[in-house]
Amino acid sequence: MVLTGLEVVTRQLVRNLRGATQQQPCGVDLTLRQISEWSSAATIDFDNTNRQGAKASSLSFDENTHGITLYPGAYLVDFNETVQVLWTCMGSIFPRSSLWRSGVGITAGVIDAGYEGALGALIEVKNPHGLVLHRNAKLAQIVFEELSETVEGYNGIYQSATSNAGRDGAGQLSKS
Repeated sequence: MVLTGLEVVTRQLVRNLRGATQQQPCGVDLTLRQISEWSSAATIDFDNTNRQGAKASSLSFDENTHGITLYPGAYLVDFNETVQVLWTCMGSIFPRSSLWRSGVGITAGVIDAGYEGALGALIEVKNPHGLVLHRNAKLAQIVFEELSETVEGYNGIYQSATSNAGRDGAGQLSKS
């Protein structure tokens, strides 16, 4: 069963909301905090022995317009909102229709039951003319579904992360 936006807000599954307009019938809108680009390769393996996250550098918003221009390519987006997912739920992030209508996609993984912390996603600009985003722009919607039973819950390295870059859950970004 999908939780309504009202239920998500009432249960405080999503925190650090910017305003009441983020609540939607089937979820909650996620807003732009920061955009980063990668500056190194990552290493992924089976048991995380050799796992190393790619380094990322945050891009700056224009001081006057509070906007940022993204050219075709892939970027890491950090959302303002954080989550505290119950052990009876899981979350999914979907792009808002205004993004894909503009030639931009958002991709994110499953948000496991028991996860607490920052939210982020991959944003891919396919529009050959690029995209201008403003700080706090509504980019995606998070939707929660109830599981058929309570599970142990997430216990990985990103628990309590404050950003979506880095390996240790601290989410350290270098400033550009």
